[in-house]
Amino acid sequence: MARNSPVYGFNQVMLFVVLLFGILYFAKPFLIPVAIAGMMAMLLVPACRRLEHWGIPRGPAAGICVLTTLVLLSGVFYVLFYQMMSLGTDIPAIASKLNAMLNNAHQFISEHFQLPIAEQKDYLQRQVAGLSSLAGKFIGDIFRSVLSFLVHLLIVTAYTLLLLIYRGRIKTFVLRLVAQYAGEENTKNAQRVIEKITRVASAYLTGVFSVALIFSVINSVGLIIIGIENALFFGIMVAFINIIPYVGSVAGSSVVVLYTLITRDTLVTPLIVAVFFIVLQQIDSYVLTPKITGGKIQLSALFTIMALLLGSLVWGVAGMILFVPFLGVAKIIFDHVDSLKPYGYLIGVH
Repeated sequence: MARNSPVYGFNQVMLFVVLLFGILYFAKPFLIPVAIAGMMAMLLVPACRRLEHWGIPRGPAAGICVLTTLVLLSGVFYVLFYQMMSLGTDIPAIASKLNAMLNNAHQFISEHFQLPIAEQKDYLQRQVAGLSSLAGKFIGDIFRSVLSFLVHLLIVTAYTLLLLIYRGRIKTFVLRLVAQYAGEENTKNAQRVIEKITRVASAYLTGVFSVALIFSVINSVGLIIIGIENALFFGIMVAFINIIPYVGSVAGSSVVVLYTLITRDTLVTPLIVAVFFIVLQQIDSYVLTPKITGGKIQLSALFTIMALLLGSLVWGVAGMILFVPFLGVAKIIFDHVDSLKPYGYLIGVH
């Protein structure tokens, strides 16, 4: 097959795509911590530069930024853990409420589907017996998950610190590659692209976390006014799940609505909570996010959703969070390379 034929070019592109996503999938235990650290490093670059401008050497400046971030994240995790412990005291009441709802469901099924209640309970008992045998395994999995999280947190912290320290060397490496394979005349353009990627990614990530912090306060205050128990936990949880575009707000608010539906004897409170989150979602979509992050990564809704689904398929939850800024970085590169500009136009909003 001739190298200049359209079929040959198409085959080369398909082979590249298959190899790329194959590597992303099978190397995800290594790549996910690196990707998270890369995003965190770009988030902290402005603060690190500011400290260096004040005369602090790069190493200590990077250490101060990373340590401060760890302290803030530890504070958030402590609040969530404390609130979860408080939520655990409500488990007996929730179990009692669920039992009453289950009895009503038994009665409904018996009356409308002619299935005796005894047979329903016997079936449920067999399922519960099967699940209870997995209890020890589940507890063990939780312990391993916590241990794995701590190990990965240590790895991401080390990566972030080293990326901040060696960011100049990495930039020089990329520019030398461009000079070698694309010519010296393209290094200035490549340098502008690198600077723009760092600036846009940092501004976008800062905006995303700013929106999350703002909504943590708004959610918590609103739920306290409505009278929801453990409002601080649910407020922070919904705000940070909302980092996942489009689906995060629906998933987080649905948990709170379901909780109020189980714990309250009336439908009024769940309806109020649902309306509260719908209003906040409109404020987020049309006011806060456009003003804080809207101008940073201009991606169309179609390709944002595709990035979410593809990220979920390849890297799970981490992919749903990371693939959108990855696509934004790809758009910046596309917009500055003549042969790739059509792709930048395709995935953008302009």
